[in-house]
Amino acid sequence: MKKSLLALAVAAAAISSAASAAVVYDKDGTTVEMYGRVQSVLYSTQASEAMGSNSYYDNSLQTSGRLGFNLRTPLTDNIAAFANAEWDVADNDGTRDDNGDDSFSARYLFVGADFGKFGALQAGRFEDAVYQGVTSYTDVYEDWGCYGQLGDGDKRDGMIMYSWSGYGVDFMATYGTAKDKQNVDGAWYSEEELDIDNSYSVALGYTSPDVLFGPISVRVAYGAANFQDDVEANTTYDKYDQYAAVLSWGSTEVGPYLAAMYNVRDFSMKNSSLDYKVQGVEAVLGYGFENGVSILTGYQWLNNDPDNVKSSAYADADAHIVPVYVNYGITPNFNVWAEARFDAGSDDNFVDDTLTENAYSVGARYTF
Repeated sequence: MKKSLLALAVAAAAISSAASAAVVYDKDGTTVEMYGRVQSVLYSTQASEAMGSNSYYDNSLQTSGRLGFNLRTPLTDNIAAFANAEWDVADNDGTRDDNGDDSFSARYLFVGADFGKFGALQAGRFEDAVYQGVTSYTDVYEDWGCYGQLGDGDKRDGMIMYSWSGYGVDFMATYGTAKDKQNVDGAWYSEEELDIDNSYSVALGYTSPDVLFGPISVRVAYGAANFQDDVEANTTYDKYDQYAAVLSWGSTEVGPYLAAMYNVRDFSMKNSSLDYKVQGVEAVLGYGFENGVSILTGYQWLNNDPDNVKSSAYADADAHIVPVYVNYGITPNFNVWAEARFDAGSDDNFVDDTLTENAYSVGARYTF
């Protein structure tokens, strides 16, 4: 998802604000904003297979929608309560309900309190501090990004987050309570879905004033998760530890944007002979023109590294991806784009075997 540097620096605030949101209620400081989008994207054959947008893996046009609400009300002169609810719906075979109908799925759901200069506290469904504080800085594409990172898909229920920003410093800390069937990027043996016992993460960053064409930001993060052991099996997961760091310069909106990110997620299994880690690098180079055209490209690398190759069901293998993205914002409410994912020498035995095929897509979106 395309983000400005400012929005990335305060990711929690970015979720609860949309530039084109319409205020549908405003009285005595209490506001309700509604926002959303409708888009259609045409995917190539290989792209449809990679996205799972249909079961027959052919050229496919997928139309999807998003609807969200921001709510805010003052509690005292210095404290305000806020909430956000956002849903996705798509004509995608993988999102149909038991009756075969397209269904809404919750993207973000949280409620919190804003204490002004003392920070904010929120609880609900969202990503942890590793993603919000670090790895999101290279999440700048529509579909063909995030192959070198772990956690972009980890929107989890039962999360609590404290965040504070000031003097160029951003701090975030999250704690995740016990929840079943949560997304865990890199958990190959369980198809990236696990029952979490608890999780925690912390991120710290500093963003400078403008240097030449934009601010420079340096950020680091640590996260961990412990998994429930109520189902014993040879491949049962015990926990993971994750480390991440990013360096960025500029903005994705206007002018140059440069970013480089490294992250690693180290999985410990109940059967220690199956321990492994997944690590990745993402580099972004882009430029945004004042006429609304922006161009982004870069390099993404992901490595699966088992501690014991003979015991592992997944090889020590690498994926190498070059994404290219061209977007034209015709108006603040309407944009079109073309995007491609090029294989740059991925191993045939990598966990995701669709990455050895090039993929293409073009799309149009109306945002309100």
